[in-house]
Amino acid sequence: MMINSLFILPYHLPLRHPWVTSHGTINNRAGFLVEISEQDSVAGLGDAAPLPEMGSESLEQCRKTLELLKEEADNISVDDLLARLPDLRNTSPAACCGVESALITILAKRCGLTPGSWISPNATNKIRVNHPAGTLAKATEPVDGESVIKVKVGLSSIDEEVAQLYSLAATLPQHTEIRLDANQAWSITEASQFISAIQALPMPINIESLEEPLKNPTLETINKLQRETPFPLALDESVSDFGVETLLKNEQLQRVVLKPALMGGPYTTFKIATQFKERGVDVIITSALESSVGIISAAYCAGAVDPEQRHAHGLATSSLLAEDLMLALPIKNGILTLP
Repeated sequence: MMINSLFILPYHLPLRHPWVTSHGTINNRAGFLVEISEQDSVAGLGDAAPLPEMGSESLEQCRKTLELLKEEADNISVDDLLARLPDLRNTSPAACCGVESALITILAKRCGLTPGSWISPNATNKIRVNHPAGTLAKATEPVDGESVIKVKVGLSSIDEEVAQLYSLAATLPQHTEIRLDANQAWSITEASQFISAIQALPMPINIESLEEPLKNPTLETINKLQRETPFPLALDESVSDFGVETLLKNEQLQRVVLKPALMGGPYTTFKIATQFKERGVDVIITSALESSVGIISAAYCAGAVDPEQRHAHGLATSSLLAEDLMLALPIKNGILTLP
């Protein structure tokens, strides 16, 4: 079946509150809604939401790539357009994510499946999610029964943040795990000081993991730090910098965080995630603060990557938007249920 149309709709969505990381502050999300339809009117939606702060292309580059694919989509099949994307993923992962999401939705509909079940027959539609608590200074407590909360660190002095972390842990329900994200804020000396200070606290803190602790990380420095750390260190934005093939050979790697918007699409991300899991590496799927259209696509990926839902995935972010393209996704007791 040939493609009938490819529409590109720009969007600009404000956040309820500024999203602060060591890379800077984000006040809104801009991207493109991608709608592709076949000649028999079967259609699919995708979200192309670049986040250059985390390593994707710029908004303008994303637009140019989508316009190129729009031209190429004239009178070719869904399968042909899908086969075109690998050549563009390195330079325009967000654009490819939006197009791939729409294309696999069409392929799934042909088979009477959800995108998750098309990606993997073992996929679940109930996704465990973490609570995005913001910064330690203004951390919000979980309200929907999430068992894992995620907080940003690396924004103040180590002593101040360790004290804030200690105070936060004392207020949390029993068994709640804390996922920390430094967004490459520290030198290896600073990261070691932070981890040592946590371990020296009079009350044990239930740290689930620490994402991207090091600025300009190398395999040598991240491995050295992991050997000193009793909980997993996770690579997120540096996955693309190191390269998947390089990381697959690193036997000390414990966890990666994969964003379909940065990997090039939900199916592409699933294939990468499968390689990591085969080597015993934990995989967490997260959004890139995109619209609910993009989060749904990422959630289908998470349901395929982690059908047993051993981990909480970073997909409870639609509530961070003051406006959205769709209604906020339903989350109850820390579970996001997909349609």
